Order: sequence, then C-alpha cells, then structure tokens
Amino acid sequence: MSKSLRKQKEHDTYIDIEGISSMVKPKILKVLSDMGYHLLNMELKRGKVLTLEIEIFSKDKNISLKDCEKVSNVVSRVLDVEDPIPLRYNLVVSSPGANRVLKNTREYEMFAGRDVEVKVKNFSSYNLTKDTFTAKILGVDGDVVKFEFSDREVWIDLSDITYVKLHFDLGKYFGGV
Repeated sequence: MSKSLRKQKEHDTYIDIEGISSMVKPKILKVLSDMGYHLLNMELKRGKVLTLEIEIFSKDKNISLKDCEKVSNVVSRVLDVEDPIPLRYNLVVSSPGANRVLKNTREYEMFAGRDVEVKVKNFSSYNLTKDTFTAKILGVDGDVVKFEFSDREVWIDLSDITYVKLHFDLGKYFGGV
C-alpha cells in the first residue's frame, strides 16, 4: 500500500482513544511500578500521528533524561509485544518539569516534602504577609493543604489556593551562584 493511501486510511479510521487508554494504562502502571517510578499523567492524543504522552515521577530522586529514555525503551517493548494501539504512534516520556503547576490533591501528596511556590487568596487570614511564598508541602488533610513556611506549619484551604508549583532553586542547583 502506498504511503499516501496508508496515511489516508489511518486518518479515516475511528480510534477509540478512551478504550485504548484504559487498555494501555494498567500495562504502563505495571512497568513503571516494576522500575520504581510512578505515573503522574498519561494522555493519548490525536494528530497526524497518535501520541502517547507519559509523565513519570519518583519520590526518591529527580527524573533525568536517562530515566525517561530507560522508561521509553521498556514501555515501547511492552507495547510492541502486546500491540494495543492499532496505528502508528509516537511515545513521549517526560518528567514533571522544574516549575510544574500541581493540579490536584493527589499531586500535592505525591510531591510532599518538596519545595513549592504557593499563591494564596485571602493570605492575611492565614497570618501571611504576602500572597506568594516558597514553602515545603507537608501533606493534605481533606480540603486543606499543609505547608511548612518560615519554620511554622500553615494549613490552607484548597479554595484559597490560586496555584502551587514546584520550586526550582537555581542557587541550590548551581551551588550558590
């Protein structure tokens, strides 16, 4: 079959993105668990070619390019053998990123112990002097996120949080530069 006909056929084929995702996700979770990683996010996207995006996380260390490469190789082999995706696809494995915005309480819990930048509405009601600050996530308790800020614990209602994003300290990274 010619390249243009194959491309047209793939384009016209109905793809059950949710069905494929639900079939692929348990396989990826198993691979990541066996390798000591966690799945932060997975998305199968339509385009000229399907793209399977996997975002990985580790409690024990920052994710490196080598980690992404290693996971990509193993996931590729597993998916090639089981072939749950009926068309050509690109696999993209990435880390959370240095300044990732945390999206939900699950992510707050996953990143507990990490430094984050927090922006808060009604900051004065929490005895804070400004609306944006750097703190360490301690955990989540119901509708409240616990932070360590200036050697004290601050509990902030989820409804008062504008955003929480990972804090990347260039000074620490470059040794005080």
